[in-house]
Amino acid sequence: MNCFDCTQERKSVPAVAVCCHCGTGICAEHLVLRTEEVHHDMGTGPSWGKRSARRATCPTCNGAEQENPAT
Repeated sequence: MNCFDCTQERKSVPAVAVCCHCGTGICAEHLVLRTEEVHHDMGTGPSWGKRSARRATCPTCNGAEQENPAT
């Protein structure tokens, strides 16, 4: 699989990840990788995991996440 964004630029670059939102292939240049705490719905016990998880997104989905919602 090739990077979707690179394909739009008429380049053929292998993808190193898949966007967790839209499923497009992402190369290392376009990859937005974050770590975040994992929330678990539990009774009265701890609700956050002990370790953080990785999340890979493409630039488009990352930009959509960063936008402020309309008020």
